[in-house]
Amino acid sequence: MLLSSTARLARRIAITAVGFLLIVVGGVLLVAPGPGFLVIALGLLVLGVEYDWARRRFEQVRDKAIDLADKAAANKLSATGSLLFGVGMLGLGVALIVAESLPGSGWATGISIIIAGLAIMATIIYSLVTARQRQTIAD
Repeated sequence: MLLSSTARLARRIAITAVGFLLIVVGGVLLVAPGPGFLVIALGLLVLGVEYDWARRRFEQVRDKAIDLADKAAANKLSATGSLLFGVGMLGLGVALIVAESLPGSGWATGISIIIAGLAIMATIIYSLVTARQRQTIAD
């Protein structure tokens, strides 16, 4: 009984931490090149596993993210800039792993930056693919 309640609490803490981390990253991506609303929607989706308020808010943010993704996919310069930003994050992550003299260098920092870069590139590619699919259906 104690183990199951401890496991549930650990699960809730992990889901909360990951969800809020994604929301913070999404907030940063609102001002930096990247799919901020998509990452915020992903954070709310994760939080929705444990919290009703997040499930309700997810629907609104998802609709906004889809609308913005369609607009971003239509702008090739924006999509290219976001992809290049993701590639730059991959390079920075590798540099932080390899060059010990850089501030904040180390495996943990480098790997987290690489994961963030991959997330940015994955969400941009997803946005482009789904926008093209919706465009094909509309035509």
